[in-house]
Amino acid sequence: MAIYEFPFITGKVTIDYEKCKDCENYACVKACSLFGRAILRVEDGKPVLISEDANKRCIEDLTCELYCQTYGNRGLNIILDMFGLEAYRYKIELS
Repeated sequence: MAIYEFPFITGKVTIDYEKCKDCENYACVKACSLFGRAILRVEDGKPVLISEDANKRCIEDLTCELYCQTYGNRGLNIILDMFGLEAYRYKIELS
């Protein structure tokens, strides 16, 4: 399984290229161009960043995942960090 990953400010994007290979519309790339900063493009039938540092321009609108899950082949997922989660869990354990 080929996984493409890139970080952004508060998390990371993972793209499963096995699911992308049969995608007919690349909904994630379309969503990024419509609602985001157009940092994704299709290259050799796979969504990739337009440049090595394009992830720094991501506005974190999350529409690439929503469109992929709704209109695409469900290959793109966003993983968000839960800032403060460990401290909160520790606090409620002491209560």
